[in-house]
Amino acid sequence: MLRVVPLTQYCVMSGENENAVKRRIERGHWVLGVHYHKNKNVRERAIDLEGVEKWWREGSLEFM
Repeated sequence: MLRVVPLTQYCVMSGENENAVKRRIERGHWVLGVHYHKNKNVRERAIDLEGVEKWWREGSLEFM
């Protein structure tokens, strides 16, 4: 099973839109290296499914 997926694929899987994810990143709710990753050679962010699931399970009230 994949642990990291591109942001666009995450949005398809979760039903969220990219702006909601970007706002979480901008506000510091999602942390680089934990919830998402950025490769200097790839334009799109990658979302860490395990990190996001842990964040959600630990009580985020803003998810979806």
